[in-house]
Amino acid sequence: MLKSKVFIITVLLFSLLSIFIIQKKDVIFQEGNPIPLAVAISKLIFLDKEIAEVKGSVEIDDIYGYLVKRGEMEPYINMMEKDGWRFVERNEISNALVFEKGNITQSVAYQYYTRWYTIIY
Repeated sequence: MLKSKVFIITVLLFSLLSIFIIQKKDVIFQEGNPIPLAVAISKLIFLDKEIAEVKGSVEIDDIYGYLVKRGEMEPYINMMEKDGWRFVERNEISNALVFEKGNITQSVAYQYYTRWYTIIY
């Protein structure tokens, strides 16, 4: 009888978790695979970092983007300035950061991810 109760509870928990994931799939998978973002969020929280790389998708050097706390773009701007880029402006209408290096202008898009974090592409 004990084995059947444990089995029923396990099946019930699995069913509830499945229903939750199916109902919230648009939010959970809004950026594709949520695992790299969860790893980056855990680095921001537990390692007390200001910026974290989001890995997993093949974009530039196997880095999908960077994750910062919502609205705090200074860590990314400082990182770009160390690479020789000069920060020009933050365009809030198009959600972009504009940098210059010599006669090259680069616009880096960002997007709010949940209410606490920002993804910089």
